[in-house]
Amino acid sequence: MKRLYLALIFLCMLISFSVGAEEFIIKPQTQGEVMFVTGGVGENERNAMQAMRAEYNLSLLFSVKDTGEYLSDVKVRIADSRGNTLMESVSDGPMLFAKLKPGRYIVSADRDGQVIHKKIMVKQQTALSFTWPQEQGD
Repeated sequence: MKRLYLALIFLCMLISFSVGAEEFIIKPQTQGEVMFVTGGVGENERNAMQAMRAEYNLSLLFSVKDTGEYLSDVKVRIADSRGNTLMESVSDGPMLFAKLKPGRYIVSADRDGQVIHKKIMVKQQTALSFTWPQEQGD
């Protein structure tokens, strides 16, 4: 009887750990030919994002200058060199990873109406940081 009771407790613990682990599964999204993931809030989600970083050839990071504060809810737009929108989304965390074909792109990141545009060439792994100044009163 005691063994059965211990086996049930162990089974419940295993189930609770697997349910907890599923909370941090980052699901890829696709728009057209662009596959991407966003997130990185909290240590577990940040670790999950870093584990999949090698699968994507563009990584974006959003932060506030001189504070170390990371940002989420940043509107991101990736366009081809002609300005045609390939992907548009709002980041769920300070990281966004995208899988793009090699080529030239324009990446725009918008935080509360303050838009930063960057022109890039993607061949292999490309990393961009978008940093906004501190707001008055911060």
